[in-house]
Amino acid sequence: MAGSQIQPHQSRDTAMDSFQDSAPPADWGGGQQAAAPERAGPSLRRYLSALYRFKWLIVAFGLLGGAGGYVATRYIDPEFEVRATILLEQGTGTQGSSRGPIQAEELLQASGWKDLLRSFAIADPVVTEMGLFVSPQNAADSSLFRQFRVDQTRLRPGDYVLAATGNSYTLTFLAKAQGAIGGIVEKGTVGDSIGRIVGFQWQPTSASLANRSELAFRVQTPREASIGLISRMEMKLDNGSAFLFLTLTGTDAKRTAATLNAWVEQFVVVATTLKKKNVMSVATILDGQREYATTGLAQAESELESFRVRTVTEPNERQTIAPGIEMTNSPVFDAYFRDRVLADNYLRDRLALERILDTGRRTGSITREAVLSIPIVNGDPAAENLRRALTEQADREQLLRRLRESYTDEFQKVKDEQAALAALRSTTLPNAMGAYLAELRLREQSLNATVAQSSKDLRSIPSRTIEEQRLKRQVEVSAEMYRNLNLKAAEAKLAEAATVPDVSILDPAVAPLRPTQNTAPVIIFGALAAALGLGVVLAILLDQIDKRFRHPEQATNDLGLFVLGVVPVVGAKRGRKSVEDASQVVEAFRTIRMNVRYAADPSRPLAITITSPGPNDGKSLISSNLALSFAESGARTLLIDGDIRRGELGKTFGTPTRPGLVEYLEGTALIAEVLHPVAAHANLTLLPGGARKRRGPELLATPRLVQLINQMSAEYDVVIVDSPPLGAGFDAFALATATGNLALVLRAGVTDRKMAEAKLAVVDTLPVRVMGAVLNGIKLTGAYEYYSYYQEYAAHDEDPPARLTGGSESVRTLPETGR
Repeated sequence: MAGSQIQPHQSRDTAMDSFQDSAPPADWGGGQQAAAPERAGPSLRRYLSALYRFKWLIVAFGLLGGAGGYVATRYIDPEFEVRATILLEQGTGTQGSSRGPIQAEELLQASGWKDLLRSFAIADPVVTEMGLFVSPQNAADSSLFRQFRVDQTRLRPGDYVLAATGNSYTLTFLAKAQGAIGGIVEKGTVGDSIGRIVGFQWQPTSASLANRSELAFRVQTPREASIGLISRMEMKLDNGSAFLFLTLTGTDAKRTAATLNAWVEQFVVVATTLKKKNVMSVATILDGQREYATTGLAQAESELESFRVRTVTEPNERQTIAPGIEMTNSPVFDAYFRDRVLADNYLRDRLALERILDTGRRTGSITREAVLSIPIVNGDPAAENLRRALTEQADREQLLRRLRESYTDEFQKVKDEQAALAALRSTTLPNAMGAYLAELRLREQSLNATVAQSSKDLRSIPSRTIEEQRLKRQVEVSAEMYRNLNLKAAEAKLAEAATVPDVSILDPAVAPLRPTQNTAPVIIFGALAAALGLGVVLAILLDQIDKRFRHPEQATNDLGLFVLGVVPVVGAKRGRKSVEDASQVVEAFRTIRMNVRYAADPSRPLAITITSPGPNDGKSLISSNLALSFAESGARTLLIDGDIRRGELGKTFGTPTRPGLVEYLEGTALIAEVLHPVAAHANLTLLPGGARKRRGPELLATPRLVQLINQMSAEYDVVIVDSPPLGAGFDAFALATATGNLALVLRAGVTDRKMAEAKLAVVDTLPVRVMGAVLNGIKLTGAYEYYSYYQEYAAHDEDPPARLTGGSESVRTLPETGR
């Protein structure tokens, strides 16, 4: 291109006046100098966006789940739930009960009733009575097994098939368990006993088997059936409640209700038996005690009678004893035993104190708790000095602990207190205990003398009088014991006859008319909900493992980039929708232009390299439209096509593609020959990439590139370089190093985040200022909704001109070149 077509710019001041978006630029945090933001937690908007993106996958899962639930209803039998209520008679056997003169104690505590209900003593009889150990494959065949019983000693559990042909039958065992051998078990005539060899006690009639050619059923041991029945039983007993609620589920409503009723009836029977057993045990014990008391009373009366007969001819004791001697017998006895007990107490306490004193002298410490544990020390006035010494010891120990919290053992006051405490423990307290022990010894000696004198007084009472009184008392005690035991035994016999159980059936089970679980709607909707939930989880999981860029926080949190702007997707629709999309794009590039200007270093010319992690991210589109936005704002803008491998900006703007950057760097073209003004935009100049050459990338590493950027930055207000992707080679790194600034284009659904993260790690090692990221191809919905602009505030001419001029404030949305 001829030099006459180039518009040289000697000064930047005049043009910059019209270029300022607002205040002078300043470093407000963009670029590498800004610290990378901390990673935030999970974003609800991101999850909602992922659900919207995979909505058809979720819908497909829902449809499949609903269809699967519908199919499952054909194979799953409905379940019926029956309920019963048992009343527990709490607090039986207590005083004041009106149910009888004597009662056994309450059979079980509240929590024990559940264990009794789950016991095999209840379950096994129910299973045997109801025949629950056999399960026909067809529920309609249940009537054939009402009289089916088993001999557990010979029973062979498993799956069987009974085939009836005419008057003969064949019983076949199906081997499904590991190690079991199947085959024909028995053959015989219809009407005979079937399966006796494998433990069956079953003899169906010929009429019942007439219309059934084949009958499949499963037999298990009664204990296995009991375990299964117990597992289906649910019980609820609230604390303090007298009501026990039972729930049983099954596929046959009537059979399940009958099973639960048999269960509660057996429970009442067992509870009554156990209660009667307790009462009978009490009655038996009382009978034995009454017989023993009868024998003891007869023996006591016989001894008294023999004593009187033996001494009837001897002088009367009352005549030889001084008047009033019998009146003094009780006081003498009382004084003797009182003094004897008191002397024993003194001896016990004195010995305990001596042991404590000996232990304290050996260890050097007498504890207050040990001394005060002796009962006599607490209330005896003579022990006042000892108690005072113990109190002083406790006070000094507490004072010493407080002092040690604030001072060390080297503090004088601590030493004084330790010395005083040591003297108290070694001298004062042992002396006080010794003095008190001496007092106790004197008391003990005095009491022993008194007891000895009382003993002489007792021996002076005639032995016959004492013996007679003893025999009388023995007769009285035996008679009282006999009367009490006779009354209790009679009450026990009456209670045994009138014993009632501690439990009763309040509400029996009733067969429900409709299933309560596994109904078709529940299964279908449950499968639908589960499938939808699985679809939601899968959608979120796919979003988490998706390596493509899709959400704004992936740029800010994961890559640590400031969002310079968001370029929305322009739809192909015409009319008002197309105008609204175009206005959104215009405002988006105005925002990008402002953010780039203010993210740049104000002390250096504005030169920036636009690149992307990989191809098809739209970096050329962003570079071109950003250059147009700067140019239409009045800034002298130079757009350099640095993609010397696949650049097509010359064709995009309708300018020559050669000579270009490659020719200038290798020295075959002058600067004036490679600058091509864009005819449609007076402030925009294009420097194309030039001819494709194998050694072209090597030219980007020459000093001429830096010289070119510095020279163009002095002549133009803005220099924008469109570079190859970061993944194409080192071209983008060389161009970014020359301009000093870098903006990364991330395209939703296209950009590989791992690639971007890896390439940015390389950029961090270079003298490059990363201004931020431009998000391209964005639908302004979901998380990007707040990046849109109000359409009612779009700028319009008050009187639209008949013909658009090149200076209008609009941005030309260039076609996507796939780069």
